[in-house]
Amino acid sequence: MKRFFTVLLIIFIVGCSNDAENNTNDITAKNDSEEAVTVDTTETEEKSSILVTIDSVSTDVTIENIKQQSAGILTETISYEEETERVLWGLSDLDPALHTKMEASILEVANETEDPKTLVKALLYYVGSPSFQQIVEELENYEPNFNEPLLPRPERVQEGEVVEGESYSYILLDASSSMLLDSQGRQRMDIAREAVESFAKTIGETSQVSLVAFGHKGDQSNGGKELSCAGIEEVYPLGSYDGESFHEAVSSVEAKGWTPLAAAIEKANELSTKVTGNITIYIVSDGVETCDGDPVKAAKSFVESNNDENRTVNIIGFQVDQDAEKQLAEVADAGNGKYFSANNGEELLSTIEYEWLPSLLELAWAPINLAPDGWEVFRKVEEVSTLSNHWTAAIMRENHRLRTGVKILENEGNISSEIIGQVNELLDAREQQLNSLNVELREEKIAIINEKAAEIRERVEEWVQEMHELKKGN
Repeated sequence: MKRFFTVLLIIFIVGCSNDAENNTNDITAKNDSEEAVTVDTTETEEKSSILVTIDSVSTDVTIENIKQQSAGILTETISYEEETERVLWGLSDLDPALHTKMEASILEVANETEDPKTLVKALLYYVGSPSFQQIVEELENYEPNFNEPLLPRPERVQEGEVVEGESYSYILLDASSSMLLDSQGRQRMDIAREAVESFAKTIGETSQVSLVAFGHKGDQSNGGKELSCAGIEEVYPLGSYDGESFHEAVSSVEAKGWTPLAAAIEKANELSTKVTGNITIYIVSDGVETCDGDPVKAAKSFVESNNDENRTVNIIGFQVDQDAEKQLAEVADAGNGKYFSANNGEELLSTIEYEWLPSLLELAWAPINLAPDGWEVFRKVEEVSTLSNHWTAAIMRENHRLRTGVKILENEGNISSEIIGQVNELLDAREQQLNSLNVELREEKIAIINEKAAEIRERVEEWVQEMHELKKGN
């Protein structure tokens, strides 16, 4: 009997031990299961955050939306020049490094979703164009800044008789470093170029024209002084006014160095040695002589050359200080001319209009080409076309990257052919809308160019008619 109870006790103890072990295994399994669930939840949250970020990408093709398009995560280092370079013979395969990064990124998204619109957003998020914003803003903000023709009225012009004989005008343009300074939000040099071009266009109706630049060589440092002071250049040789050639000449003048005013006058004197007739130097400058020359002496020598009484030096001081104004006035006086002061761009142009164009009733016979001619309109259209072509090239490059992404999805993303077809349809629509928007904006700007040219032409025609009527009454 005692032995029987001993066996029962052993069986009871073993059973309890097994139950405890089973309970421990159940708890361990439960904990393992909970940990596995926790890990899976974290991965899901991380992947969801990618989709949330991508979902914020807009695919709407409007001007406002395109101006807000950020560069793709993988394309933000592509420069504007690279993205907008003209496409001649088609686009080559993507850079291998970019392709590899793009493949990893887009396949990660494909593991999360097969929604076509989300896949398109993902492609734009990773390889969208980095240049659309700049291109569209440049095209949208483009204005055809035609040089306004000078149309002076008789009451604005000094009284005086018409000078007989041939007329020759040497325009001396100061391009010293001080012309880089600001004048009411614009660079002085830009204002001076426009004023000189308008002046040359008008005076070119009755006079041969030359453009001499000074201060545009070397730089403002002591090391650049010698080159700057010696670098006087006739950038537009004396002759009949030609709009395209003169524009190219004046546009090529960049402000850089010192102010060799005396040497510039001496250069004009040298250039006009064999010229006989009415010779006038017109100087636009914003400072004093800085190259150790004597501009007063140079002006006096100019007017005394060849015993010619019809030689004059006129000067406009553009935003000059008292010392510069004193010297420039002395130079004009020595050159039998006049000194005028202009404190801003508007005064510079009006001074040219009111003071530098004597006997302007003669311009009643000026041809209608005081208005923008065909070449000027063409040049403005070309400027718009260049901006538009930049956008076309960027659209092509972006689309090339997007289609490469679709190929990756098709080959390695386990995406059905139906989904791939829908993605391609969305990209087709986007490309078409972008190109249509480009054409629309380009045509809008070309229309503005033509309207502006027509408006100026109408004003010129009215002015010419007015001058004819005044002349008949004299």
